[in-house]
Amino acid sequence: MPERRARIIARASVIGIVANALLSAAKIIVGFIAGSYAVISDGIDSATDILTSAITLVTINISEKPPDVNHPYGHTRAETIATKLLSFIIFFAGAQLAIITIQHLISGEVSSVPRTAALVVTGVSIIGKLGLAMYKYRVGCSTGSSMLIADAANMRNDIFISLTVLAGLFATHVLHMPVIDPIIAFLLSIWIMRVALGIFLETSVELMDGQADPEIYRKIFCAVSEVEGAMNPHRTRVRRIGRLQVVDLDIEVDGNATVLLGHRIAGRVEEAIKREIPDVYDVIVHIEPRGKGEHRERYGLSQQIMDEEQNSC
Repeated sequence: MPERRARIIARASVIGIVANALLSAAKIIVGFIAGSYAVISDGIDSATDILTSAITLVTINISEKPPDVNHPYGHTRAETIATKLLSFIIFFAGAQLAIITIQHLISGEVSSVPRTAALVVTGVSIIGKLGLAMYKYRVGCSTGSSMLIADAANMRNDIFISLTVLAGLFATHVLHMPVIDPIIAFLLSIWIMRVALGIFLETSVELMDGQADPEIYRKIFCAVSEVEGAMNPHRTRVRRIGRLQVVDLDIEVDGNATVLLGHRIAGRVEEAIKREIPDVYDVIVHIEPRGKGEHRERYGLSQQIMDEEQNSC
């Protein structure tokens, strides 16, 4: 299963490298021939997409390594780190576009009329990037790869950049309103940087062992409440290992119960949680006698805390 996932992600990365290399070379060559700096810049931007796909390809080989002495939880967090790196690349692309458009507004420079070849290659680029974005997003969702989803967002940004080039040319040479071109590009650059910031913050939550959706804790407490003999779930913590979840919690059982009965209750708690929450890799259950547990722990959530914020079940 992990090997198959790695192969799928690696194949998507290779396809991205090849496709972006072809698009980049075509846009740079045609841009020079047609004398269009906008198309040349778009080609250079596509060249940076080769880097993002290469990062994904290298990272998946790291993340699928088995656990070792230094990494007992495995290496899947490498995907999260790589996704954060991609957010920097996306933000840089947006910032670069913002700087260029501001300079264009200040200078008042009007874009030159491109040749037909430049328009054609830009159109082909839009279609190619759209296909890549849809493909990487679909594979990213099916494999739970935040890297591919972030890369798909990067491809989507490239589509809007190319569309902005065409819209700006239309405004300049048909409507005779050249100022619209840099204004649209500047607004687009703000949107790209906002997307990058969102990816950055999302990966930060995972790296800090946070949960973007606290609803998962409510589901855990509801699952425990369905198990006979299991009481007062507390010190509950959930951390992500790549696309999987690890749940750690304490429960109380009858203090007179046998060790065997306590073990069976813990097993039923684990089964109930795995039924309620998908992609749970492991559930660690610590048994305490009812009313004698330690409840002054610094870390973890209890059902009481959740009840104070909202109805638990």
